[in-house]
This record gives sequence, C-alpha cells and structure tokens, in this order.
Amino acid sequence: MDPQSTALVVVDMVRSHLDMDIGHLPLAPEDAKRVLKNVAETVIPVFRKHGRPIIFIQTYNRIDHGRNGTFAMANPFWNYQMENSSVPGVGRKRTSKAVEGSPVIELMPPLEAGPQDYIVVKRRYSPFLNTDMESIIQVLGLKSLVVVGINTNNCVLCTSFEAFNRDLEVIVAEDCCASMNGSEYHDAAIMIIKTALGWVIGSEQIDGILSGRESL
Repeated sequence: MDPQSTALVVVDMVRSHLDMDIGHLPLAPEDAKRVLKNVAETVIPVFRKHGRPIIFIQTYNRIDHGRNGTFAMANPFWNYQMENSSVPGVGRKRTSKAVEGSPVIELMPPLEAGPQDYIVVKRRYSPFLNTDMESIIQVLGLKSLVVVGINTNNCVLCTSFEAFNRDLEVIVAEDCCASMNGSEYHDAAIMIIKTALGWVIGSEQIDGILSGRESL
C-alpha cells in the first residue's frame, strides 16, 4: 500500500444509525459508541495528521411528491420492507426518513467534516452508482481505500466490492464498522471481505501503515 495514494472512506456514519434519540435504523448502542469513538478519535485524526483525503458518504433519497413517498420506494426489496416486512435485527419496518433536509441524514458531529473533505451522496448501497466518486478517485490518483462505517453487510460490503472491481486496494477497519442487523451480519460481511475482496485490519494499525512502519 502506498500511503500517498490512499484515502479514507467513511460510509453512512449519520444520525439515522448513530443517534439514539432520532435514529430510525439504529445500531445497538454499544456498537454505535464503539464505531463513533474509533473513527472520530483514532482514524480521522491519523488521516488528518498524514494529510490524506477523507471521503464522507451519505445516503438519502428524493421525495416523490407524485406518489407520496421517496425514490427509495422504486427498489422492490426496500418497498417490501417498507410495506410488508420488518428489517432483520431492527424489528420494525423500514421508513422513508432519509430525505434531503432531514436531521437523520446528517453526519454525527464528532466527525467534523471540513472544507478539505469530500462528501458523496448516494441513493443506493453503492457510492459509485451515479455519483462523482469515481471522478474523485481518478483526480486524486487514489489506489487504496481504507473503508469504515455502517452497515458492514450492505453499504460497507458493497463499497468494498465496487472498489475491488475497479482494481483498487481495499482495507477495512473491522472495529470501525457495525451492522444494524446485528453482530452475526457484521461477522459474515467481514468474512467475505477478508476472503474475497481485501485486507481487514484494526484501527490501531492505521498510523503505522500510513507512516510506512507497518505493512498489510
């Protein structure tokens, strides 16, 4: 891994998953506390120290005024969860609160995205689909992505697959990820990543890797 061509990708660390007061698809409180602490206090400061890019990913949909819903309803499985089925691990139906202007789409305050950072808004699991993510990677000359965030088994996993398919080096910090569906879903996704997509590390290794003291 070349530290000079490496960026951090922070996936969906927003209030819908991490704010226990308003989150509608929340992590378990202990997972939310762990992930937020590790990313805000360890990983982001290390990337800032080394002057490497940080890309924040947010997910929200347009309001579909004509049909009294959101564009997320166009997805058959999300529509099923909204209308007929509860989300596994969450115990209730999916809702359509993640729309522009809603507080649930906001990044958690400790993350402190700054003017030097990049924010990519996605509509589905992939941050590459119909966004400028690929342009950011090309312009910055990135070859490696350190991925952290939520949910391990959908958006983090999809980000890893998409990066792998573009021949980018994928590094996932396991202690900086979690799933609203529960630990078994997180564990299954981590197993897939380390078997087929890239490297799985702990947040405490990142400074050494970016400093060149450690290798993957």
